[in-house]
Amino acid sequence: MKKIFLLAIVAISTVTRLCAQEQKFPEPFVVNDLDEDFYSFIQAPPSLTSGEFAYDFFHYQHGRELREIDGVSEQALFDEAAQLYEVFDNKVIGIELSRESTPEIILLCERVVSDASKANTTVKKKYQRIRPFATFHDPSLKPETDEEEAKTFSYPSGHSSRGYMFALALCTVMPEKTPEIMVRAQDYAYNRVICGHHWKSDTDASLLLATAMFANVVSTDEYQAQLKKARAEYQKIIDGAVGVSEAKLIEHPATTRAYTISGLPADDNSRGIIIQNGQKTMAK
Repeated sequence: MKKIFLLAIVAISTVTRLCAQEQKFPEPFVVNDLDEDFYSFIQAPPSLTSGEFAYDFFHYQHGRELREIDGVSEQALFDEAAQLYEVFDNKVIGIELSRESTPEIILLCERVVSDASKANTTVKKKYQRIRPFATFHDPSLKPETDEEEAKTFSYPSGHSSRGYMFALALCTVMPEKTPEIMVRAQDYAYNRVICGHHWKSDTDASLLLATAMFANVVSTDEYQAQLKKARAEYQKIIDGAVGVSEAKLIEHPATTRAYTISGLPADDNSRGIIIQNGQKTMAK
């Protein structure tokens, strides 16, 4: 049954991905290309023979092990293909994002995604890192795309950069939801490791790149003007209680056998997806 469900997820995600590839994102806020020296703070990824690579290798193996836990592979495949406004859904932010009901919020967030894509492409061309599954000649979670994915570079993670930028923009619209938004952004990034498409250091570099890029974006007059529209749209929804739903969270018991999706021990302060005894819960 699980195999059939995974095949269905793969089929749906493939169609969704093809549609996403055809989608044209709006113009970025920072229209002029930044000098290549701007990205010099993104240092080279660890080489396969370095001590630092042990960090990446651990997470590569850990990601492969997580695929065996019910629901983890399905979530990783969903995140691989979903639109970002579907990733940050009403369970995360308390409202439903859509092009029909929240066009101003989505425009704000998708414009910063365009900024992230430009920055990410520049750094990828510089380092040209090979993806994990291609390095080990080991199928990824989505093997039917491996041949094409192997032709592209790994560092930093484009999905993760775009996810973090989208998340940061959302935080400026609804700052009270920052913890939930950033936890979901971290899980979204780690699912790239679970897929075998990225090293953990790829996603770490993506957060650093997105943070620096966002600092330049948020200071523009255009961003501030669009943010004003997005906040007004959000406030109208909150005031009218339109599309608002309470997130149903499962409180996990404090135990040394509970872990975050990144493989770290969970405690009473942990948020997001918690894995305990082979089951996933959502921690408050």
